[in-house]
Amino acid sequence: MFRAGSLIGERTLTLATCVVSVAALTSCGGGSTGNSRDSGINKTYLSVEAADADGDTLQYQWRVTGGTIDNRNASSTVWTMPASRGIHFAYVTVNDGKGGWVEQQYAVNGDRLDLEAAPRAPIDRAAPAVVDTEGATVRLRFFSSDDTRFLPAAAGAAQSRTVFLPDVQVQLIDQGTGSLVFGGTTDLSGELDLPKLAAGTTYSVRCTAQNGTPLQDCGTFVADDEAKVRGIVPMLTGAQNLRLFGHVALAAGDVCGRENEFFGIHSAATVQLRLAGGGTIGAPVRVNRFGDYQVSAAVPVRAVLRLDVQCEGYAASLDVPVSPDPAGYVGSVPIELSHAIANARPQIVRVVANGADGNIRGQMVRPGDGTGSAVHPGADHYLTYKGVDTRLSACLYYRALGAVADCDAQGNPSGAISFSDWKTKNGFGNGTDVSADFVNQRDLNLVRRMVATRSSSGGIAFYVCNAPGPDGQSQTEIDRVLEEAIDDKNQVACVAMEYTPVTGANGGQPFTKFFTFGPDETLLLSINLDGRGEKFMPGSCVACHGGTTYNGRFPEQQTASPFLGARFLPFDTGNYLFSSKSSLSEAAQSEAFFQLNQLVLATEIDPSSATSRLIAGWYANGHVLDKEYVPPVWQLADAQPATTGAARFYKDVVAISCRTCHVALGPQLDWDATLLTPARAATQFCGGTANVAVNASMPNALISRDRLFDRIESDASLAALVTQFLGCSAPLPDPVYAKR
Repeated sequence: MFRAGSLIGERTLTLATCVVSVAALTSCGGGSTGNSRDSGINKTYLSVEAADADGDTLQYQWRVTGGTIDNRNASSTVWTMPASRGIHFAYVTVNDGKGGWVEQQYAVNGDRLDLEAAPRAPIDRAAPAVVDTEGATVRLRFFSSDDTRFLPAAAGAAQSRTVFLPDVQVQLIDQGTGSLVFGGTTDLSGELDLPKLAAGTTYSVRCTAQNGTPLQDCGTFVADDEAKVRGIVPMLTGAQNLRLFGHVALAAGDVCGRENEFFGIHSAATVQLRLAGGGTIGAPVRVNRFGDYQVSAAVPVRAVLRLDVQCEGYAASLDVPVSPDPAGYVGSVPIELSHAIANARPQIVRVVANGADGNIRGQMVRPGDGTGSAVHPGADHYLTYKGVDTRLSACLYYRALGAVADCDAQGNPSGAISFSDWKTKNGFGNGTDVSADFVNQRDLNLVRRMVATRSSSGGIAFYVCNAPGPDGQSQTEIDRVLEEAIDDKNQVACVAMEYTPVTGANGGQPFTKFFTFGPDETLLLSINLDGRGEKFMPGSCVACHGGTTYNGRFPEQQTASPFLGARFLPFDTGNYLFSSKSSLSEAAQSEAFFQLNQLVLATEIDPSSATSRLIAGWYANGHVLDKEYVPPVWQLADAQPATTGAARFYKDVVAISCRTCHVALGPQLDWDATLLTPARAATQFCGGTANVAVNASMPNALISRDRLFDRIESDASLAALVTQFLGCSAPLPDPVYAKR
């Protein structure tokens, strides 16, 4: 979400890692515009001022997280805010019709609008019985078999860069029965999420080498209990003698087009091969989300060819280079043809919101300005490593939990429960609640008001209501943001988790579930956890909480099991900030954190799991968490000459920037039990490899990433340790083109 100073009055607002000025964020207004439809204190009038260096006609779309907005293609609109306190968000996208897009978030605090929510009838609904296959989900990732070496625009040697393939047509066959299990096409990442598969079953994959070509055998795999990503390389025939690849982007390096699930935007450039004298060859091919493409075709070896590039309203026709091979176009010599579109994306100058009386409400929020994350401007760069959900998959996840009655074809829910309904069902207020208030400074930098309970039926549930954290780390500011949150000011959202069973899922055993509620207690399909755009449930939670059966998105089908294989996260007080008020100090809440961690431990079936071992290590000597704890594997490494410094590296890097999420991600990613080495982590941490899909993807949370690298850059000895254990002290650039 974001951190902020007081959002009451003229203070400073920070979203994720940036600082921007907020004036009169909570100024309210009254009166009437004379139009009954557009009058009332809950009406907020939004306008955006955008500039386009190319003079293109601009187009607009609007979305909000609470209330309703007129999604008009205009630079101004009306937002009917929800009748509630708390901070609500509006988003606008502006595009120039030629592949240039920009998005802006705007925050308005409703604490002083004095709006009263209408009473809701309570809802008590059981989750529907599950009839879906229990098993793991496989994500397929398709990429070119060619040695695609891109030449830099400036002088330099060609560099290998993997080209991922959108729009590959795929069929999945049960090898035992020969029956067709699933069919689909890859997305702009070259990926395809399969439905849950029966563990132990062997499946065959059939796919097209290029859109429109016949299906062919593309390998087999055996489904197991863990979600996995499997790379597949469609094999090309000798007849496909032209192997053309390249990169298409705007002049400043931004990928042409936009992919945004929250707005429902899926726009990409396409390339179409044709003979210079007329006549197309094959079907148009979409450029992938990294700006790359690959085309394979059977052409005369001495053909004169053109490549038509189109991105929304932009079009160009390019000469295909002649092959350097004396034999003409041959499959063993791929040809590069990259293109920079002479277009710059628009720039948003400002967004302004006013009440009916003309007073300004709220302020723009600018994530990443002036921080290391600014080199990754894409909204989908963070918290998406395990996948990206859609409005429909989020709604169907909630449906499988009984949180909504139904979903329409677009993913709009009906009959949703409220936050009060959820708390009542899980037994909060029964005398067993445990609570703590703190700032989670290393993760999302939010004030967190945590409450947990064990119901009379044995279910375990937690909820945390979040408010913006401090801009800095002065005790005065920490005290203030905590006090305001405790006074029920500045609430952004409440995230709820429960550990209860659903009939037919997970063998009838309890499992971890996720819910998100807005300040008005409405169930939210999406949440913006770090300022890089709204992301739909449950992927926005699975990104950190793990999911052994989740791999890409929740299945878009009515009968899908809500069992994700996710976990609760332990409470790591070494990463928290506390009030100086005696009742809210770390010492005063030490027993509460012990009890919270015992409830987390009760959701762990395996006493040797990463979470179980970590909690046991913390509390080996009593009820006070040992913040100096170092696992045995790191202690042993520290005593070896080759890995001296391992204990400090664990405490200053793993414990602060990795451990919170990694304890939930499974044995292969358990950095408490396994020594981190460049061989295990270099691609995800350092990057610089041909695999642009995973390069420098860790840490996968924006604040964790920026704070880690801020510390590395300011401490030479820590930088040396990071290089020793991870292979670098700063991410390396992707080959030739940055991910944008």
